[in-house]
Amino acid sequence: MDRKRFLFTAMCILLLSVLLFACAQAENGLVINEVMASNATFTDGQSYDWVEIYNPASAQVSLKGWHLSNDPYQLKKWAFPDTAKIAKGGYLIVYCAGDNVQDPKKDTLYTPFKLSADGEELYLTNPKGETVSLKFGTQYGNVSYGLDGKGNYRFLETATPGKKNDSQGYTGQAPIPVIETAAGFYKDSVTVTISAPEGVEIRYTTDCNTPSRESKLYTGPFKVSKTTVVRARTFASNLVGSPTAGSTFFINEEAPAAVISFYTDDALLYSNKSGMMVKGSGKTANYNKDWEYPFQIEYFDQDGVRQIVQMCTGKIAGHSSRSLRQKSFSIYARSAFGSDTFDFNFFDNREYTSYSALQLRMTNSDYRSCRLRDCVLMEVSEGLGLYYQAGRPVVMYLNGEYYGHYNLREKANKDSLAQWEGITDKKVIAGCDIIEGTGMNETSIIRGSNDDWVELMNYCKKNNLNDPEKLQYVLDRLDVDSMFNYVIFSSVIGNYDSGNVRYYRFPGEKWKFMLHDVEAGCMNDDEAPVSTFLRSSKTASASKFPHWALTALLQVPEYKDMFMRRVAEIIESNFLYYKDVQPIYLKWHDALEPILQRHVKKFNHINLKDWETNVNASMYYARIRPKKVINYICTNLKVNKTDKAAYFGEVLELLEIYNGKNPPK
Repeated sequence: MDRKRFLFTAMCILLLSVLLFACAQAENGLVINEVMASNATFTDGQSYDWVEIYNPASAQVSLKGWHLSNDPYQLKKWAFPDTAKIAKGGYLIVYCAGDNVQDPKKDTLYTPFKLSADGEELYLTNPKGETVSLKFGTQYGNVSYGLDGKGNYRFLETATPGKKNDSQGYTGQAPIPVIETAAGFYKDSVTVTISAPEGVEIRYTTDCNTPSRESKLYTGPFKVSKTTVVRARTFASNLVGSPTAGSTFFINEEAPAAVISFYTDDALLYSNKSGMMVKGSGKTANYNKDWEYPFQIEYFDQDGVRQIVQMCTGKIAGHSSRSLRQKSFSIYARSAFGSDTFDFNFFDNREYTSYSALQLRMTNSDYRSCRLRDCVLMEVSEGLGLYYQAGRPVVMYLNGEYYGHYNLREKANKDSLAQWEGITDKKVIAGCDIIEGTGMNETSIIRGSNDDWVELMNYCKKNNLNDPEKLQYVLDRLDVDSMFNYVIFSSVIGNYDSGNVRYYRFPGEKWKFMLHDVEAGCMNDDEAPVSTFLRSSKTASASKFPHWALTALLQVPEYKDMFMRRVAEIIESNFLYYKDVQPIYLKWHDALEPILQRHVKKFNHINLKDWETNVNASMYYARIRPKKVINYICTNLKVNKTDKAAYFGEVLELLEIYNGKNPPK
């Protein structure tokens, strides 16, 4: 063989070897295909960041012995389960959830570390110790980063977890445009001007949908002659679309109170397939599903000045009220959209300047009646140390349409409880347990664990707390003042929905009660709610309220005496009608009256005459119940006339003055 033929043959063999080696790598290697490090898209109620791994090989790959890490010095930070596999040409999602996984799903993979939106490097290591990595920089909110159609890591306009990536990738994100015309209230019409830096084009919508590259091109100022939500984004050929700017222009509208404009893509509200406001065609109504979608919110104060505008997420709230035409909403600030707080002091009786979440309540079971009982009665509790949700009446517009009266409320979650308790340590806040009802089963858990509560309640059932050591066991775990205050307050208002109770605990602290959903109070003068709380047998099954600890403590003379004295104190401090209660009712009545003028025309479930009658009835029960409740409590706890006079003589005299038919002079 001559030299040329030899060299040619050798080169062919070498090239073939390289190709065969490359093929072997492709067949046996896995790829980090896409990551989401700033997620605001919810799946099964969660929005954990995620990593997508792709198997380009022609055979299934077992992940036994494989590891994923974000630490180059700890490549085996998290091990895949031995049973984990990726089918040929398949995708596997790993959720980077950290150490606080809520409601973990079967066969779903969660790492003990989270992804950083500021950028970091991921390492995928096989059983031989061979590693592939992906280094990414600062990420944009709700925008994924992965391999595009040219094999380059780029930002992707549409995240595709578990599916093939978009072929088009982008090197960055376009800047958010500025809607220069002030959002707010105008007569007849307004001309809207939008601006953005050079090099990008502005696309906008007037139907509440998120602008896309196909939306109307902004070429100059345009006129708006009816109430309209304007949303705008910028785009460029090499950039992902910008965040969304939004402004509501109210034309010939009145604002008798603070106003909230709340909007999202129309399909997310009313589509038969995805709309949260409609029943849909499935076995479970759409509005009963735990769907959380991106929204934009604007808050205008009573002077019509916009104080808040930001992207957030929202979902339907409540229980039986979900099927009603007017629905309640929970609203969440999300860091992926720029901030994890709404930075404004919405409530006159709170000093907080930021909130992680809010609620828009259509008043649920009170929607046909007073529309104020829950808010009023919670304010009546001021000073008792019980957490309650602050509130204020607002007018709401949903996707630019007038949607009537709502009560804007604090969201009773770990963050608002931490504010109430003065807790700032994020690790402590993350460890908050919140449970409801009897607290004795998994369905009672709102967040965290009920293990300690179940143990405590069972202890109270089995043990005589007249034993100092056993009493101390309970006192170390339960805030007795909180429980007494809750039971007494709920008895005085006659909360008929007495099983709708919630309690919470931060790590190292005692269980405390919160006021939650007391709109069933001051509806009548019945004794029933009192007997629900004051049950004689500590081992009997709960009648809505978990009475076991209360009953066990009331069998201890010292604590029965404390309870009786506390009844008198709470009635005197919070329920002297013309001094304490009536002013709160009248404040809310006067705030609602102008709002309801239009509301009753939109939702014909109530008229103003009936509303006045219902408010007066609730005020009547708030006035007469305290005296009756004293009798109910004495009867249930078998308190004789002499002791009744000793405990309640003075407060009964005050009730004659302040809770009689005529106000004191």
